[in-house]
Amino acid sequence: MPNQFTKDLEIMFENMIESFDAACVMSKAVETSYPDSQDMQRANDVFYRPQSYRTAVQTGVDISAGAATDLIQRQVPTTFRTPDNVRYEMNFLQARDPQHYERAGKAAAVDLAASIEANLLSTVALQAAIVVKKVGVLTWDDGATAEALMLSRGVPAGRSRKMFLNPFDYKDVAKDLGNRAYIGDVSKDAYIRSKVPDIATFETFRTDTLYNLAAVGTVAGTTVSGAQSFTPSAMTGDLPTDNRRMTLVVAGANIANIKNGDSFTIGSAGTAVNAVHNIDKTDTGQQMTFRVISGGGTANLVITPAIIATGPYKNVTQAAGAGAAITFLNTATKPVNAFFADGAVTLDFGDIAVNSDQGVKWMKARTKQGVPIAMGYSQALLTGVTTVRCVTRYATTVLDPEMCGVLLANQT
Repeated sequence: MPNQFTKDLEIMFENMIESFDAACVMSKAVETSYPDSQDMQRANDVFYRPQSYRTAVQTGVDISAGAATDLIQRQVPTTFRTPDNVRYEMNFLQARDPQHYERAGKAAAVDLAASIEANLLSTVALQAAIVVKKVGVLTWDDGATAEALMLSRGVPAGRSRKMFLNPFDYKDVAKDLGNRAYIGDVSKDAYIRSKVPDIATFETFRTDTLYNLAAVGTVAGTTVSGAQSFTPSAMTGDLPTDNRRMTLVVAGANIANIKNGDSFTIGSAGTAVNAVHNIDKTDTGQQMTFRVISGGGTANLVITPAIIATGPYKNVTQAAGAGAAITFLNTATKPVNAFFADGAVTLDFGDIAVNSDQGVKWMKARTKQGVPIAMGYSQALLTGVTTVRCVTRYATTVLDPEMCGVLLANQT
């Protein structure tokens, strides 16, 4: 029969599982999956997820003279993070109070959930390709602009969208709506309760998770070094090609100040690299925004999205021209606001292989949201100290950077 100590720990674990989902916001809104554990072990915790195809429409009765669309199997890699853990200790005097267990379990749940939320937000904040820069405070209209950009690039209107506002920009949007007397009850709620309704077609949330995107350094004079674009392919050597990104070679005296996460546009007027509608390839009239994924501080920047100027996967009006000026957008360090369409961002969970036959007692469960959590505990005989470890494992991935973005307010 289990003793009272064991029962108290079991209750603590149950409380942790029950408390976990209440601390989640963004992680409830993304697609989730549970890759096979054995496959993950054999693949070094990396798996590939396919992206959608693009085809070209041909007109006419006899289309034999035309070329068939080359279907390229594009795949996106997902790499699991090392596990997130909460570890604490209590002696047998502290263990006399059952509420001590309850508080400890709830604290572990909040901290693990916050870690998932923070890593999910940072993944989107650093890799989302649609960047809306605002000089001044955020307003409802800026959220509508984000929707207009998504629609103009071919993200279907019927596809569910989510937006996550940090507390400061949420407040500013509420103030903006509160000043619009003609909206009636919406303005009243915004004025009295600082409550923001859904913005355009975005299901809108306030989140307490913050990610401050640092301002770009001194980067004046940065240009594209030679004409450049990207051709999608299925494989690079023995591995699937990551068609979300490419290496852009740049030049200038200040390239050492470019950081991973910086956002920028390429060219102006006749050299501007504009985004196109991903189906009919119409010029949106809006410049494509890019992100530095890696290589910051060097001449070889790995950027997303890749610059694809021709073919069924075309996403821009033209290649990056030699000498085209690069204009950076993140000019002030401020917290980001994230938005994305369904299917653009994923959260994948990994199994935690534990064994209670090895001396440490373990309990495993999934939260209602589906997050797997394991809790192990052991007690030292001579010190009377019980060590508790709570662990979870997951991966965050931007599957399609052109279907997610960030709103940057209060820029210069």
